[in-house]
Amino acid sequence: MNDRSPQIVGAGETDIGLRNFMVGTYRYMAMAMAVAAGVSYLLSQYFMANPEAIRFLANPIVMIGVFFGIMFAFAKVGKNINSMSETSMFVFLFAMAGVLGAFFSLSVLFYPGMLIAKVFFMTVALFAALSLFGYSTERNLWSIAKYAAGIFFAVIALYMVSIVIPAFQIGGTMDLVLSTVALVAISVLVAWETQAMKAMYYGAVGNPSLVKKLALFGATSLLLSFYNMFQFLLNIMGSFGE
Repeated sequence: MNDRSPQIVGAGETDIGLRNFMVGTYRYMAMAMAVAAGVSYLLSQYFMANPEAIRFLANPIVMIGVFFGIMFAFAKVGKNINSMSETSMFVFLFAMAGVLGAFFSLSVLFYPGMLIAKVFFMTVALFAALSLFGYSTERNLWSIAKYAAGIFFAVIALYMVSIVIPAFQIGGTMDLVLSTVALVAISVLVAWETQAMKAMYYGAVGNPSLVKKLALFGATSLLLSFYNMFQFLLNIMGSFGE
């Protein structure tokens, strides 16, 4: 009996550590969402006073450049997270929040406030349910997530082509179908990301600094997924005139 006690205590401590890690991740994500909301509000006010400035943010070259910039930033940070400082990870998180807030300001201008609020709470509920599923399931979700990632990026590629080449502009039923497909794909990825964060935590137990950096990285990744989920759901609801 006594020989087994240390193992039981150790498992308990690990579970508590995992819980604290996940709570910390969502706390960082909530902080970043607040920053994104602040940036979005300020920019939307500026755009309403200076409508001509919208053309810069909505420029196809800028939008595509930001997309590839985000992908590059995630790849770079993910590769060098061990050598990066906690301060650098905070900068990465809040810089991403600022960028997403800037683009969200366009939605504030083009969609009714009541619709935005409704879709936001719908996204929160969906995101929470998917995160809970990813946290609790024992099934390895990567076997599904790898296909979801491919589908999601294929949809994004189609939208980018439509931005650059007006002849391939997506609208009507096709826009609704692609938004729905992308929403399903990003939903799978949210569940998988949550599951993957558990694995990352267990791989960093005993290194508090790395655990904190992983929490910040996870918060940034989940923030981006939340933003994408929100935008596609907003597009779907907006097409029905909700």
